[in-house]
Amino acid sequence: MITTSILHSFFTKSHFLKTYSLLILFLMNADRTFSQSGNTINKILFVDDYWIDTLENLQRTLHQPKKYSNYPVLAGSYPWENNMVQTRQGPQWIDEERIWKIWYNAAGKLGPKGSGGVEEYNFGMAICLATSRDLINWEKPFTRTISYYGSKENNIVLNGLISGPIYDRNEPVADRRYKAMLNQYKNGVMSWHPIFSSDGVHWSNPVEEGVKASDETQLLYDEISKEYRFYCKGFLPGKIREKLIDGRPIQPNNHRCVYLSTSKDFIKWTIPELVFHADELDQKIGAKRNVSAKADSNRLYPTAQYDNPNQYYTDIYSMAVFNYEGMYIGMPCMFDQTGSLRNNSAGLLYPELATSRDGYKWNRAGNRDIFLSLGSKEDFDGGNILMAAHPIIKDEQVWFYYLGQPETHDGGISRLSRVNGGIGLSKLRLDGFISIDAGNKPGLLITKAIDFTGDNIWLNLDATGGEVLVELLDAKNFKLLKGFSFENCIPVSSDTVATKVHWQNQRGLQSIKGKKIVFRIKMSNAKLYSIHVK
Repeated sequence: MITTSILHSFFTKSHFLKTYSLLILFLMNADRTFSQSGNTINKILFVDDYWIDTLENLQRTLHQPKKYSNYPVLAGSYPWENNMVQTRQGPQWIDEERIWKIWYNAAGKLGPKGSGGVEEYNFGMAICLATSRDLINWEKPFTRTISYYGSKENNIVLNGLISGPIYDRNEPVADRRYKAMLNQYKNGVMSWHPIFSSDGVHWSNPVEEGVKASDETQLLYDEISKEYRFYCKGFLPGKIREKLIDGRPIQPNNHRCVYLSTSKDFIKWTIPELVFHADELDQKIGAKRNVSAKADSNRLYPTAQYDNPNQYYTDIYSMAVFNYEGMYIGMPCMFDQTGSLRNNSAGLLYPELATSRDGYKWNRAGNRDIFLSLGSKEDFDGGNILMAAHPIIKDEQVWFYYLGQPETHDGGISRLSRVNGGIGLSKLRLDGFISIDAGNKPGLLITKAIDFTGDNIWLNLDATGGEVLVELLDAKNFKLLKGFSFENCIPVSSDTVATKVHWQNQRGLQSIKGKKIVFRIKMSNAKLYSIHVK
């Protein structure tokens, strides 16, 4: 976690295993503005090769979310949070209150003290609560629960550091409706322990048995496996570590990676197992990014004291994971280290994209390009970006919240002189992670076989200035289904997240319902984001 130097000292232990995958229930309000993804597999996306058989004269393109503003939508405004505001969980819709809530980590520095104007700093971590009706304008209701320097006039709901919480709308026991993992540090070991709440404000004592893991974690209820998942930061085993450093002087605790622990009841958790780590290609890409960032006068970069090319090294700082259309999408935070310092390292944090069908085995997506770019050195997110869980479907877009900081990672050395950024918002076209693109020369996409159970075929595409044609094949013999040829298909030349495919002289798709079919799609000057059968 990007936090104080005190917390960073916790991370030097060599056996921080574990856990955890990110969550996302796409929440639904009464207006049905927000949809829930669940585990239905009714869309074909192109983030991996799962549905792709053949690509001819086509290429895949990663698309970045567009930042809502150069300023955070949620930042520190009170003494207990004016040094740091950050989150790893996005907003959650609370049914009974009909409002959005977000819990965030905060730390503060008090005002000037003494004749010399020296500031007094409070490095205690606190969990604060904010609410919103529109997901952009946030209020900080005083919960009057926790005392801060003798006063309960604040929005602090818990002291310490938590992962989560999850609002579990299906939990039958009211006192366990909200679930989180509380961080504890005893006898040189960091661990995370289940806690519960009926309102997200007043929390139970922690369960004694916990999960041993380092500081970066993400918590979710997995709609696919029907279990709780805890993705957390640990450190690489020796053999993998030695292969990556190739003899370079990299400190042992600078080999971060992602582990996963699971639970059916949120009390008993499995031993975390390694699920995601950097490889040799990441080292080459990270070194190139360091060179590029250092040469860009509009970018932040660690000072010369912490720039040592012989210590350039990339690991995985954390990974946000969420369910999306029956699969898992991860946003690994790549830590491009520029040099070692104390028991930590300096460098820059960028999110990339990864995909999985089970949450354990992961594929890198988008050619390992950056999913959301750092801002300039003048922006609140110019130094580090970490994505939050719980992206939200709204207005035919996917809304991503993220932590942005106006400085590079340095293990807390500069914390006394800085004020952190805050929580930013970025928006992506619905299903718009990666598109299949065609230029002037027509390209051909052939899918793998699917069970056709819907009534219509919808395309999410941008074919302005071009066209897309679809024909359907019988998966058993690869023969064209009568009436569903390119010649009969009415060309699609629009830019929309959902346009229905039509064939001449075909009133519907009842004749192919229940069959195994293959899509064959011909396109030119177009981008195809997804195919939706419903």
